[in-house]
Amino acid sequence: MLSNACAYGLRAMMHLARQPLSGFVSIDDIAGTVALPRAFLRKVMNKLVRAGLVESVRGAGGGVRLLREPSNIRVYDIVLAIDGDKRFTRCMLHFDKCNPEEPCAFHTEWAKQREMIQERLQSLTLKDVAETMRKFYLDV
Repeated sequence: MLSNACAYGLRAMMHLARQPLSGFVSIDDIAGTVALPRAFLRKVMNKLVRAGLVESVRGAGGGVRLLREPSNIRVYDIVLAIDGDKRFTRCMLHFDKCNPEEPCAFHTEWAKQREMIQERLQSLTLKDVAETMRKFYLDV
């Protein structure tokens, strides 16, 4: 459902959610802690910076940090920042002409599933999902 970039971004954001808002964390530290490729993570973090979810500072003592409390960042906002809204608007089979008036074979069912997923991502906060991170990374 989510792209690799989005999954990586969510993992990085979950890690940032567990850090003090006042401090910056280097992308290298994030990549090492949550097992992500550094170069790719840098590109993903740039999208989150442009979306206004993360602040980035270069140089000694720099890095990235959340701009809002994790309880005020919806998982949906992260997904939109990285993957855009096509995941919630595009035909499952990628037919350009598929629409409610001329649906493909999967249109009706996929529209229901897509809506449920979208609603769930809108209701989950970064704080909600960050609390599960310890299960997957022992040193977080």
